[in-house]
Amino acid sequence: MEHAKLLIIDPDREAASTLREQMAQAGFESVHTSSGREGIQRFLELMPQAIILRDAMPGLDGWDTARRIREMSNVPIVFISDRRDVFSMERALHLGDDYLAPPWSWERLAARLNALLRRRREEHDELLAYDDGRLSVDFARRLVALDGRAVHLTDTEFKLLTCFVRKPNRVLTYDELLNQVWGHTHFGAKSHVSLYVRYLRKKLEDDPAHPAYFNTEWGVGYSFRPRVPAAVRGA
Repeated sequence: MEHAKLLIIDPDREAASTLREQMAQAGFESVHTSSGREGIQRFLELMPQAIILRDAMPGLDGWDTARRIREMSNVPIVFISDRRDVFSMERALHLGDDYLAPPWSWERLAARLNALLRRRREEHDELLAYDDGRLSVDFARRLVALDGRAVHLTDTEFKLLTCFVRKPNRVLTYDELLNQVWGHTHFGAKSHVSLYVRYLRKKLEDDPAHPAYFNTEWGVGYSFRPRVPAAVRGA
């Protein structure tokens, strides 16, 4: 089977060299660049299946690098960091797909990458559409519309909406949503789910303070209540 192409953007050349060796053992073919600007150029040349990105870098930092790549692609981006704080974590999950703070291992990083790539393959293979007369979702083309008007969702917002729409009228726990959208659970991560549910409510609810679609199940998680009639095709 062809190895997945991986782009590593990290100014620490020694750490990146070790990371390349470890990722090769995990079945990835990786290329390293040491700056954000060079990383963007190499991304355009290689079109990798995933990116490992250091958050703190001189010049164009990891945040701006991810933002520019996101303008062109939904490629999975995993941030690696030497620090642990909630603000950096939420920022990384808004711009990318995962965030590894110390202490982290190569095995854990490889597992996260494989989970992200597996979900992307599943999303690509599953041709589903949802339409309840107001909200419509084209999963194959990743298009969302509200009353016929296009709504832009970030990659993470779209993945969360997908989880809800494919399992209507069912209580989805925080851990279940974290596993399906971010590929992990850990203490304090419930705030990620709550933050992105708020984003969806702002974009898709008539009154975000009194949601009709995205219901809070106190102490457990959330549920999605579709309008009737609703149609989900291809499930």
